[in-house]
Amino acid sequence: MLILGLTGGIATGKSTVSRFLSDQYHIPVIDADKIAREVVEPGTSAYQTIVEHFKPLIPELTDSLKEDAPLNRAALGAYVFTHKEDLKKLNSITHPAIRKKILYLLLKNYLSKEPVVILDIPLLFESGMDWLCSRTLTISCDPKHQLNRLLERNKELSETQATDRINSQMQLAEKIKLSDYSIANDGSLEDLNRKLDEFVHQNLPALKVNQNCGWSYTISRCWNCFQVMFPPFAIIGAVCALARKKFNKSYA
Repeated sequence: MLILGLTGGIATGKSTVSRFLSDQYHIPVIDADKIAREVVEPGTSAYQTIVEHFKPLIPELTDSLKEDAPLNRAALGAYVFTHKEDLKKLNSITHPAIRKKILYLLLKNYLSKEPVVILDIPLLFESGMDWLCSRTLTISCDPKHQLNRLLERNKELSETQATDRINSQMQLAEKIKLSDYSIANDGSLEDLNRKLDEFVHQNLPALKVNQNCGWSYTISRCWNCFQVMFPPFAIIGAVCALARKKFNKSYA
């Protein structure tokens, strides 16, 4: 299974790219932002820990009149953006739960024999999750376009606040340098879709494993059925594959 790590800067068009690849080519997408929202929903252990730590610091974190009210993510984000130690605390609460869910979904897609899976993580390199990926793709755009898109999307931000958020992330040039592939999203939606079609046709077919190859296919199918029947072996197999990938990257 090919794991394509998708990243980029804020407001560069990552969601548009993942949606196109999912709709047009039926490639499963594991969305880290979506998972990050799910793991802090009311009733989760992460939610409880966040409320206990941050509620005294951020009174508007939740509606005090409602038990298990959803987190005010805007208030939480604004606070940790200017309090770096509390940002580390928040990450220490949420990141383990996010990683656990990502690994679960990767294993689920592996057992489903998906040839390609997109791992959409905005902070792919910053979080160190790129070692999970077979290949990485960065979506970039001109800084002026990026700022205008962010201001259009988040109308509550001033230009200074939007610029600060962009500058708080790893520079796009550095992400491009670390990536296997990059696509510039400076034109129209049609232009972006054309580039994505070219990317898929030029790269993904050559990277897919041919699953219909005689005895190797039969053995693969038998091993897959065995892992479905005995989940511990599936977990061991997935962990070994990830460890082997990390080893190969370290000594490449």
